[in-house]
Amino acid sequence: MNDQSPSLYGSQPEAPRPQAPGLLEQILGVFTSPVELFQRLNKAPSWGWALGLIVACALILTVIWGLKVDVDEMLRPILERNPDVSSGQIDLIIGMQKKFILPFGILGALFGTAAAMAILGLFYWLIGKALPEAEAPTYPQALSAAVVPSLVKLPHMLLIAIICLVRPVGGLTPDKIAPTSLGYFLQVESLKLQAFLYTMDLFYLAEALLAYLALRYLVRMKTLGALICVLLPMALGIGLRVFGAK
Repeated sequence: MNDQSPSLYGSQPEAPRPQAPGLLEQILGVFTSPVELFQRLNKAPSWGWALGLIVACALILTVIWGLKVDVDEMLRPILERNPDVSSGQIDLIIGMQKKFILPFGILGALFGTAAAMAILGLFYWLIGKALPEAEAPTYPQALSAAVVPSLVKLPHMLLIAIICLVRPVGGLTPDKIAPTSLGYFLQVESLKLQAFLYTMDLFYLAEALLAYLALRYLVRMKTLGALICVLLPMALGIGLRVFGAK
């Protein structure tokens, strides 16, 4: 019997559900055809494998960097500029940080990454419900929009890990290691301006652009909502980095 013919009760058979793009398709899609990828994810949201890969890469990078970084060189200049910290306290703080920087980093990579994605997805979902272009999005759609654009940072994470393995890291934090930001090439006296220049990173700007496309074509959010969802977290992240620079 033809699949399109009516059943005994006169109803049409259900159309097959769209298949979600696999992890490899998502990785290739963010670099080659993001709009098409996000349109497919709109019909079949998927985020689990992408999140798992991002967490695994963050964990590997954290361990490699944590084993190579010179904690004394990283923290001593900061602590010495703080008038509330005495010279005796500086050595104590550095000693404690040497013990805990790797365990805390591992916990942050394992749980902090997933928690941040879940919160970002919730933010996207709420704004999407307030400013939908068509029907209101589901949380899986919003979570996919939060996670999948981050796949564009995988080459960045790999590059940092390789640099950490092949040369001394000194006191550099991961965001200052790879030659992908303005801060890597432009050195200024102002610590806050220097921190801002490090936020102007090619891969983080690419992630912001992909997030906008995901919000428009995956979450199906109005342009205003997509801009709010991209610019507000970006401004918050940059602001925390700049005002925290000491």
